[in-house]
Amino acid sequence: MSAPVYRFAAATSLQLERITMKRNYQMTTDLQVVEEYLGEAVLIAFDFETAPGPAWRADRGTALDPHRGVIVGVSLAVAPGTAVYLPLGHRDFDNIDAQAAFEFLRRRVFENPGVIKIAHNLAFEAKFLLARGIALVAPVYDTMAAALLIYKEAGHFRRLADVGLKTLARDWLGLTLPGFVEVVGVGSFADLNPGDQATIAYACADADLARQLYFLENDWFGKNIPAHEKLVKAIESPVALFTARMEYRGFGADGAGIAAAAMTCRDRLGIYQNDLESGGRRPVRVGKNAATNDLKAYLFEDLKLPVLKRTDTGKAALDEDAIKQLSGYCRDRGLPARAYLAAISAYRGLAKLYKTYVAGLRDQINPATGAIHTQLFPLGTATGRFASAQPNCQNLPAGPTHGVNVRDFLVARPGTTLVAVDYSQIELRIGAWFTGDPNLLAVYRDGGDIHAVTTAAVYGISLAEAGDKGHPDYKARRTVAKNINFGIFYGLYPRGLQNILRVKANQRLSLEACEAMIFNLKLAYPGLVPWQEATRAAARYHETVDTALGRRRTLPGINAPEPGLQSHFERAALNHPIQGTAADILKLAMVRLEAGLADHPDIWPLLTVHDEIVFEVATARLGESIAWITAVMTAPPFPGFDVPLAVEVTVGDRYGSLAGWERAESGGRSHPDVPTNC
Repeated sequence: MSAPVYRFAAATSLQLERITMKRNYQMTTDLQVVEEYLGEAVLIAFDFETAPGPAWRADRGTALDPHRGVIVGVSLAVAPGTAVYLPLGHRDFDNIDAQAAFEFLRRRVFENPGVIKIAHNLAFEAKFLLARGIALVAPVYDTMAAALLIYKEAGHFRRLADVGLKTLARDWLGLTLPGFVEVVGVGSFADLNPGDQATIAYACADADLARQLYFLENDWFGKNIPAHEKLVKAIESPVALFTARMEYRGFGADGAGIAAAAMTCRDRLGIYQNDLESGGRRPVRVGKNAATNDLKAYLFEDLKLPVLKRTDTGKAALDEDAIKQLSGYCRDRGLPARAYLAAISAYRGLAKLYKTYVAGLRDQINPATGAIHTQLFPLGTATGRFASAQPNCQNLPAGPTHGVNVRDFLVARPGTTLVAVDYSQIELRIGAWFTGDPNLLAVYRDGGDIHAVTTAAVYGISLAEAGDKGHPDYKARRTVAKNINFGIFYGLYPRGLQNILRVKANQRLSLEACEAMIFNLKLAYPGLVPWQEATRAAARYHETVDTALGRRRTLPGINAPEPGLQSHFERAALNHPIQGTAADILKLAMVRLEAGLADHPDIWPLLTVHDEIVFEVATARLGESIAWITAVMTAPPFPGFDVPLAVEVTVGDRYGSLAGWERAESGGRSHPDVPTNC
């Protein structure tokens, strides 16, 4: 073992007295020994060793899937340098009785509110416990989430793979610990002899180090950014439990619908490709991505189109942006090649739809559950919002694309209904709170229409005229106001507003008109500019910016000499407090929801997208479930936040075809597919 070398987040004076390098690890099959080891401990770290289940042994990767993998051992640590390992499912070994062990650990540790449960990548452990019918309860602490926040505070954005225990032991403590392959080889952990010292050391070290990291990380937070210690303990760690529920449940999948769409896409792609290859002046080899040299030669040599964009190496570019530029060139000159370029775009769009979403979803259907289980990353973005992968369910196209509604492949199971609960205008509400602008605050406290108020302000008309749906300019004006509101807090400039309205609102306004709108906006909301200026000034001074709850983002380039880089970080300085606070509010709602889900067993969270949470709810209890969810999510998120929160609820059987939920006192509702007497 090498000597400890502390390189913690690049710089700190933290002492290492708490980190113990000596090891006293043991394996036992006696629950009495485990009980004696735990004693009266209230700070317990744990770690699972998993392996493929009996039906999935041919695929090592299933060891990480709670639906196909099994827990073969549990390690527990209650003191530095010590840990105990309980073998549960090793082959050719007299293991401890798994049912008895989990029942004991359920009562003593996992569902004990008097114990702080520590784990590295808590959501992983929580999912495997859900598979055994055990729900971890707070208080909990995720040392991986803490590590991610430490790196973020230091200005480094790391992936989960970069904050594994072995990696942190190496980078922070100078310890070289054996990796999984070194210990296990080509088999699984279930193949190892749990009595072997290497097996015991590997298993116990994870729990031991997780517990020691608990102190190390909190010491660092205390000396550098105490607010992040609170974030880890009060938000990120309990959110891991909610994340585990979403990942474990997953969406029901319409496998037949996906298969039919895949066949249709393949047939249409063949037709598109044939048309491109044979429909021009000469045969053209298009290829799967419509980016072959022969296609370039046809466009730039045979059709004599100009090269409007080049790659970094100076070659003619033919990416999506280049095709758009060429299409505009042909449109302006009335050239017939525009139709051929449109066919290229259609072919590429359909190819992407098929590869990324249709075949992509098909390949992600879990063979054990028939469901789609996305991976969620609660710290996957700079603002603290979630990211999603395998598949990325946050990025699924909304509505039909090339005749395919991808989201409709995600369905409710029989007897259940999908419920999406989305915070309404949460960034505007948070911005009103930050700026303290009396007019913005009045809109939300009085139940007003923010888009109508902004319409009246920027066009210099009365509020009555702005809200008159019969006015011929109502829709156009309101569209402009909505786009202004989306960027109201982040620094609007005439040129930028002009581009936004041209692209998103299909309106071509002069720079003078945009300048007048911004001038009127500042008059209408007098608290806006002072907040922006104060926030920018503080960000330049500290080179950091915080959310309302102290979630920090570093801004290393805000004082850079390059105007473009400086402008980027100035926008981040205005963006992070609002979007980051929105992330905090959503996660606080998840924490409250998680605390109450034990009393609402007919509600299963599935996914979060931006400011929305998607649930699966027993149809027979739909009304009361929605009432409880909305009450939890609209409760005041933290002391001092006095702007009312609101949510929009949609329901349905398919994720892509949700409809608005309206429930009158009589129990009626608008969605036709769910009984009104639920």
